[in-house]
Amino acid sequence: MKKTILILLPMLFVGFLAKAQVGLASVSLQEGKLDKAKEAIDKALQNEKDAQKSKAWFTKGEVYSAIAGSPIPNFHNLDKQASKTALVAYKKAMELEPQKKGYYKDAENAIKSKLFNSAINQGINLYKKQDYKNSMSALDVAIEVNPNDTTGFYIGSIASLADKDYDKFITYTEKLVDMKIDNLTYRDFTYQLAKIYSGEKKEHAKAITLLEKAVQKQPKEVLFWQTLAELYEQLDDKDKSIEFYKKAMVQFPTEVWYPRAIGYAYYNKAVAVNKEITKKKEAEGLTGTLKDPKKQQKAKEYNDMVDAELKKALPYLEKADQLKPNEFETMDILRVIYESLGMKDKKAEMDKKIKAIGKE
Repeated sequence: MKKTILILLPMLFVGFLAKAQVGLASVSLQEGKLDKAKEAIDKALQNEKDAQKSKAWFTKGEVYSAIAGSPIPNFHNLDKQASKTALVAYKKAMELEPQKKGYYKDAENAIKSKLFNSAINQGINLYKKQDYKNSMSALDVAIEVNPNDTTGFYIGSIASLADKDYDKFITYTEKLVDMKIDNLTYRDFTYQLAKIYSGEKKEHAKAITLLEKAVQKQPKEVLFWQTLAELYEQLDDKDKSIEFYKKAMVQFPTEVWYPRAIGYAYYNKAVAVNKEITKKKEAEGLTGTLKDPKKQQKAKEYNDMVDAELKKALPYLEKADQLKPNEFETMDILRVIYESLGMKDKKAEMDKKIKAIGKE
């Protein structure tokens, strides 16, 4: 009988120590001694019996949530994954309460009321230390806890961009720009997302779709129009570019960028057409002095194709020259067009203007 008692005493003592550690963790937490609280709760959960109790897991959630949200470096450095650890602990406490009573409700409330702020704070602290991956891990917890709050997505976008983790940036930012955010935030993050799509990810179609939606949402935002126009140019879709620029001119009638871009686009088309017909004229013997009326007519038809594109460019470049006078690049192309179209008076007038600004 005495031997049995002696065997039971160590077992009871171990159980008592485990319970004592949970209590010590709670007391240390209340006193703000988070290092002691962590040490105590970690020891408690090494005990098999205690690891089956919702109170122990709830306490762990409380301790690690406090570590995550602590402004004191010595404490929030105790565990860079504290937010994630706290969430797992709270969920375990809920799992061990199948009737959804007791610590189930406490853990559920703690996740909603405490953990979000703790995770956000940890994400910010780790971001400041340029520990972007752990910062994002904490922010992912905040997003899971409250997916309707923009804060986690906002900071996550910044952290992932700093880390050059473009897949994560897309994940955060795609959600963010679909949420209720101010116009400036929407503009900046949409623009950056479009840059990632068209640049690093080489997904131009997604960038265009995103910006076309942005133009509809903020029709007066110049940055969206210009970026979208540049994308069309990169894809060398001249017709689409011209169509888009014409729409932009309606929105921004005093902006020189769009009429000038249309003029350049038509002028470049004329240059491209000229290269093609030059080859055809050479192949068909239509160069030099032509005496055959049929050849003269055919050559004229080819030349008219170039002139047609130049005539399209002319009113837009003249508009650009009106909106921003004395810009040499625009004036120089106008001079070339006037000469090509046989507009001698216009060409002479432009020569004078160019000379007046000291370019010739």
